[in-house]
Amino acid sequence: MSHILLIRTFEDALPLASHLETLGKKVLCYPLFEPVFFAIPPLENPQALIITSKNALRAIKDNSYLKKIPLYVVGDQTAALAHQLGFITVFSAKGNSRDLQELVTRQAQPEKGVLYYLSGQISKRDIVRELRVLGFKAQRQVVYQINDIERFSNSLITDFFNKKISHVLFFSPRTTELFVDLVKASKLEKEIALNKALCLSYDIAEQAQKILWKEIWISPHPSTNNMLGYFDDGK
Repeated sequence: MSHILLIRTFEDALPLASHLETLGKKVLCYPLFEPVFFAIPPLENPQALIITSKNALRAIKDNSYLKKIPLYVVGDQTAALAHQLGFITVFSAKGNSRDLQELVTRQAQPEKGVLYYLSGQISKRDIVRELRVLGFKAQRQVVYQINDIERFSNSLITDFFNKKISHVLFFSPRTTELFVDLVKASKLEKEIALNKALCLSYDIAEQAQKILWKEIWISPHPSTNNMLGYFDDGK
């Protein structure tokens, strides 16, 4: 039986793997990176925190003071993790980073303090600049960095050559871009063309389209449940 490849960190991949295995699927977990967390300095006059990734949330999970500050997150999965970690007030945009910015601008108030965007070292969108244009006080605080793997392992390359993998799930543009680069470096384009790419959103699919796939499927809504729903009808 072919396997579904998950390239997220083990913390994120294992719950997905468990769900897929209940559907009778075989799963292979192969993280492409590991996060390194940084200590966060005291925040001056915080109104709210803004987070676009679970890694940023994990970076502050032991800070009891920050858990009392209102928290804005992109989606329900991150919101669920925030509640699990003990954050008191959590607002979910139920979508992407643009939906998150719209939620913040609707609910936050420019005169009530600073909006702190807690991010990784690399950020695709300048949320802070956009909020400042709208009259908010906003600052970015880097709380983690991502250490990418430099190449696929020989075992994963062999799995592709032996047609052991049928689907690859993509949840972020950055991880998708890294995967595509590693495919090219390993000269696996012909093998990847036999696989299906399942993408959380259109911007992720844009990165996946840089190589040829058997099929590129885009989730109708950017949520993990919708991604997993692809397999509910026995695909």
